Amino acid sequence: MKPLDKTLVRKLALVLLLKLAVLFLLWWGFVRVVQLHVDGDSVAAQFLQSPSLPAKGVTR
Repeated sequence: MKPLDKTLVRKLALVLLLKLAVLFLLWWGFVRVVQLHVDGDSVAAQFLQSPSLPAKGVTR
């Protein structure tokens, strides 16, 4: 491997690690604390309800 190739690999690895760190921090700050309680009855009610009507002016 040429020295230029090693530098490129090192830079790419650094960028990927920084991206992973940013994604982890975003998850830690915004998603981790969200707790949603789901039970079988609420899921069944959601699936068994009648479909909503399309908005006015929307054609299929």
